Amino acid sequence: MLTNCHTLILRRLLGHGPEPPPSEHDLYVYNVAPDSLPLSKEFSAGQTHRFAPPKGALDRFPKLVWVKCHLVVDNFCHYASIAKPAEKLDPSQKAGYTYRRGADFIPLLQDFAEEMRSPIGAREAHYLAHILVEIAVDYAIYRADRSVPLTLREAQRGMEPAQRREYAEGLAALYGCEPAKVERSQGAPARFYGNLHDIDALFLDGRTKILLRKLDLPYSEENIGRARRLILEAAARAEDFMEFVDSAVAVLSDREAWAGEGALASGTD
Repeated sequence: MLTNCHTLILRRLLGHGPEPPPSEHDLYVYNVAPDSLPLSKEFSAGQTHRFAPPKGALDRFPKLVWVKCHLVVDNFCHYASIAKPAEKLDPSQKAGYTYRRGADFIPLLQDFAEEMRSPIGAREAHYLAHILVEIAVDYAIYRADRSVPLTLREAQRGMEPAQRREYAEGLAALYGCEPAKVERSQGAPARFYGNLHDIDALFLDGRTKILLRKLDLPYSEENIGRARRLILEAAARAEDFMEFVDSAVAVLSDREAWAGEGALASGTD
């Protein structure tokens, strides 16, 4: 799932309103780190979608648990379980919301790919359809409650210097790198998506880049316009997103089941 979905789930789990307490602003930034860090050249998605802290790291940096929370949500949306299955599954075998819902989007995705002169088979279409579900849900959340993206934006802006240092040091401990590497990655979302302060553009035109990149298509004005129309049509079909959000919050509410220092991997597929 993308940032709005992760933010909404965390907000509901923690019982926060649109403006979380300043002392907990940074929890939202930890929570999106697995997706934001790989937008730089400093980290790969494979690195950030694995939680295996060295012994004692979670005691020293307890907020790292919200990085793990992100991976639990990703696994739940892909596989309908906290853990990623040991065996590799075909898209049609994945039982999570994005793949089940994505099955309905396959014809939509295949028509789009054909229109873009980049035809794809049924398996790839199902994989891309699950990504389209994630983008559509993210946009549908933004359209239903515009305070959600503002929660994350203000959390990023509102972190105190001490929180920023702790964040860099904690993620460095988790990923086995220097804090400077984490710090260098911080501007990556803006470089990829453009102006993050123009949230109207971010959650529509900005997200078209995900689809176009997956299909190896250039970010031309024409291609962005076609992908924009696809996202709008998909978002109109994704109005059941709160069922997934409520289910994810229910799973996360049992913290004993996931919040320890045990290793956890999340599929980036």
